Amino acid sequence: MNWYCFPAASLLCCLLSGCSSEPPAGADTASESSDSSQSAAARPVKTYPAKGVFLELVSADRSVFVHHEPIPGYMEEMTMYLKVAEGEDFESIKVGRQYRFELVVGGVGGTRIQNLVATGEVAESEEPVAELSSRWLAPPTMELGDSSPEFVCTASTGETITPAVMKDKVWAVTFIFTRCPLPDYCPLMTARFLEVEQTLSRMEVPNWSLLVITIDPDHDTLDVLNNYRRAYGVESPNVHFCRAEAEELRKIGDPLGLKFQADEFPIEHNLRTAVFDAGGRLVEVFSGNQWTAFELVKTMRSAER
Repeated sequence: MNWYCFPAASLLCCLLSGCSSEPPAGADTASESSDSSQSAAARPVKTYPAKGVFLELVSADRSVFVHHEPIPGYMEEMTMYLKVAEGEDFESIKVGRQYRFELVVGGVGGTRIQNLVATGEVAESEEPVAELSSRWLAPPTMELGDSSPEFVCTASTGETITPAVMKDKVWAVTFIFTRCPLPDYCPLMTARFLEVEQTLSRMEVPNWSLLVITIDPDHDTLDVLNNYRRAYGVESPNVHFCRAEAEELRKIGDPLGLKFQADEFPIEHNLRTAVFDAGGRLVEVFSGNQWTAFELVKTMRSAER
């Protein structure tokens, strides 16, 4: 089973950040410098030797799809979308070739690969190369202003969450799974939502909610989600860690461009975060992990108008 994780927001995906240099009204306690991003950068840097076949290059983002062999002590064999570190000769990378490299996790540069050395081996891709980016980097099918799809999920508190429950609230949704091993993927999404919650609470903004929905409902039971919530110190009743049956999950995820496959582990997935206004209309879709808590707060505040 392959696992696709996509950190980049500047790709072929639809990134609608709505960012400007001016903070939203009353946002004196918010900052364009993300605490969650700073904490991610402050995590210890770990480096793992790896080997894999490079399947596709995305020049605009200096990134590659890599199918790597098992990385002892860290992760199983899978396919990932990874940044190539600055200083590496990106133009010399050949698709279909096997490389030895170092997987760097943590630090200012985020998850990335460095010290690339071709092994001389050439391998055929099991999956058509074009299918990787066309599938996993496809934009949302929803248009801005479209109404939220009908879906049902259950919060870790046992509360049933539907678009009707969110009526008259500005709400944002993101998708994670609790076993995600890379600090700048699912853990970063959760940390950003915590930062948004803290900012909106300090600003005394009324009528908002944040939904964090797992893409691994078989493992992420309500008890697991409750433990995950406590581990992040989330106490606000406005933040809901939710699970949904696969059919319900796809009702909200598919139109936003969320791609995942959770029938085996490790899980294939990309990253999507969206904002809906109090009428349930789509305001913004953020792809990848390059958006900041400041941008999300700004978007949610603008949706109040």
